Parts: sequence; structure tokens; C-alpha cells
Amino acid sequence: MSEKLYTSDVDGHEQFVERAGVFLEMLGMPRVAGRTLGALLTAPADGMTAAELAATLHASRAGISTAVNHLTLMGLAERAPKRGERADRFRMRPNAWAVLTEQGNRKLETLHALALEGLNVLPEGADPGPLREMKGFYELWLRLFPGLLDEWHRLQAEEARQP
Repeated sequence: MSEKLYTSDVDGHEQFVERAGVFLEMLGMPRVAGRTLGALLTAPADGMTAAELAATLHASRAGISTAVNHLTLMGLAERAPKRGERADRFRMRPNAWAVLTEQGNRKLETLHALALEGLNVLPEGADPGPLREMKGFYELWLRLFPGLLDEWHRLQAEEARQP
């Protein structure tokens, strides 16, 4: 994305929020879900109410509700009630990126299984190369990913112990 997508009259925060919207839209999500993600990534620690998100994003409350539901189902956002407030607040879920990646990893296990199935039913004369490559790639990923995730959790725990 090296093209300049936005005019200079939009501030950096607004550009970030819009880029988040475009990014999630490219992944098949509603743009408002991505914009909401951008707002939550840059929100105060106690999160934002649906009304605050709607005002910040110039979006309808219904659109924000749908977006927050998407982000919650993905494991990225969570409700963050604040004592004394009636309205729910929403914030980024702690450890959201590891959870999201773990969910994606389960999809990769399915791709590995698909490669194995394809190799088992490969018709005579068919080129096994693409399926072998697919199988090998996902075998490596599935072998290395748990260690990477363990290292991430170790680093997070270490950081949490820092003053």
C-alpha cells in the first residue's frame, strides 16, 4: 500500500482508522469493523462506549453494534464495563493477536489435512509437486508455530513483571 490514499487535510489518527477499515474490508469484513478496530487500537485504556465510537467514526450506532459484534466474535474486542456507567465500554481484548493467530492456525491445520488427502487420491499421471509443496509448507508452519507462540507468551509474562 505505497499509494497515498488520503488527502493531507485528514489527520494521522483518522488516516490510521481509515486504513484499518480498508484492511479489514480486504479480508472480507465490513469496513466499519476495521474502522472500529482502528479506533479501539488507539482508545483510552478503559475503552470506548458505542456512542463514543459512533461519534468518533461518524457512524450509526447500528453499524457500531455490528462492528463490535464482529470484533468480539473474532476475539479482538471485549466488553469493558466501567463502574458507575450504564453504557458498555469496549476495548481491545488482552492477548488478542495471539488468540486470533491461534484461530488462524486451526485453519492452517485444515489446509495441511487437505494436502494430505490430495496426495492420497492423486490420479495417475498428476503432478504431485503442488500438493507436496502445500503439505511441506504447512508441516513446517505447524511445527514451528507452537514454539513461537510459547516465546510470545514468555515475553508477555516477562514484560508484565517489569516495573
